[in-house]
Amino acid sequence: MEMESKKKKRNLHIPDDIIFNILRRLPPKSLARFKCVCKSWRSFANQHKYHNQKLILFSSYTIQSVDFEADEIKAVDIDFPIKVSSYPILGIASCNGLLCILNEGKGLVIWNPLIRRYKSVSNTSEYDKFGFWYDHSTDNYKILRFMRFSDDPNSERKRYSAEIYSQKSNSWQQKEILPCQIFSILGYPHRANSLFGVLVNETLYWKIRYINNDKKYIPAVLCFDTLNEKFDVIISPDNVHDFDLGVFKGHLCLVENHRAGHIDMWTREVGKNQNWIKFMNLPLPPFLEGKSPFDYYFYLVPIWSMKEDEILVSVRQLFTLLPGRREEEFLLYNPEAKIYKKFHICDTMKHLFNQTTHTDSLVSP
Repeated sequence: MEMESKKKKRNLHIPDDIIFNILRRLPPKSLARFKCVCKSWRSFANQHKYHNQKLILFSSYTIQSVDFEADEIKAVDIDFPIKVSSYPILGIASCNGLLCILNEGKGLVIWNPLIRRYKSVSNTSEYDKFGFWYDHSTDNYKILRFMRFSDDPNSERKRYSAEIYSQKSNSWQQKEILPCQIFSILGYPHRANSLFGVLVNETLYWKIRYINNDKKYIPAVLCFDTLNEKFDVIISPDNVHDFDLGVFKGHLCLVENHRAGHIDMWTREVGKNQNWIKFMNLPLPPFLEGKSPFDYYFYLVPIWSMKEDEILVSVRQLFTLLPGRREEEFLLYNPEAKIYKKFHICDTMKHLFNQTTHTDSLVSP
């Protein structure tokens, strides 16, 4: 009888590889509940990566999530634990399931909206530009911030000091002083998330004004290799001055804004040369033809690469001056047919918004 009891116990054992194969098939909220079962399950949950990329829309007082894989494509409000009615949101960056949020009056906050945990990083009221990334080599989330200072009391010209925050040590350390050729790190008055650098394949990017060898001020791109923690400068394409930076299909994308309202999209070659290549043009939508963007305060923003290579585009307004255009704020552009069609996302906020992409994870901030 004793031998039979031992055999039954042995037969009840399920190999770890089968258990983990079951766990990885669970939806995020279910897997989050099972983190408390044992250390190995918690470790698996924290390291597991989902691929359900979502669109995060945000304004000064609202954060919403859009899941394009859901049966109904709608914007769902996310309850941020800090009262944004008192402390407006200035910018959001996303990395590995965590959101880094800059709040006016509260400073930087790292938050996982899935497990609803957050950590306040800094309540400093001084800020310029930031970057947020995950250091795989040390299993550490980091924030880079640029602080302006003057090294000559008799000069109004200021330089940038780069400082890095480590989640593990919960402290800031100065990284280096940027060269004086970097005159300014630019933000875009109509894009709050431009306070944060664009993260693409372990590298952060910011638009800057750069002083070249001819002492001319030119637009350029400052990049920061997060693996080696090294800075570099990339000169923008010739005769391209008004542009935004973004991500398109996993690559850095430079979006050139034209006065006529249309945009050109540029990316960099892979390999030694890494020249800028114009790979797409988005014309002005038909309902805006004949209208000057500078008279009506609108601009186009490509924000998502959809199935069948269609591009989700938003028509943004710097000010609410186009009544009756709410239903046309999202458009789908087909590059092959070169046509737009309306795309409705239910329950989106009624005021100006910005966006970033986000993937669920169970990592604690």
